[in-house]
Amino acid sequence: MFEAESVTRRFGTVTAVDELTLKIAPGELFCLLGANGAGKTTTINLFLGFLKPDDGMIRVGSVDPSSDPRAARAQLAYIPENVALYPQLTGLENLKLFCDMGGTTLD
Repeated sequence: MFEAESVTRRFGTVTAVDELTLKIAPGELFCLLGANGAGKTTTINLFLGFLKPDDGMIRVGSVDPSSDPRAARAQLAYIPENVALYPQLTGLENLKLFCDMGGTTLD
C-alpha cells in the first residue's frame, strides 16, 4: 500500500505538494495526471525516498521512505520517463547497477 497523509513539500517559497492525502491499495491502479509543475514528479520522489516531506507522513507498505528509502524502493518499481543508461556499461551491467541502487540483487 502507498499512503500519504497531509504531505507538503516546498522548494524555497514554492509549494510543490500541498497537504496531499491518498491511499493506494495493493493491486489498485493509480495515475497521477496534471500540468507541468503540478507536483507529480515531486510526489513520486517522496514515495521513492529521494525527497523528504516538509510536513506529513509517507508510507510504502509499513516503511517510511524518509528513514529507510532502500526498503521502500525494494517494494516498488519505477521507470522514469527518460531512462539514462551509462554508455560505458553493458546492458546487463546497467541493469545490475540499477538493481543494486534499488536495494535488490540481480541473480
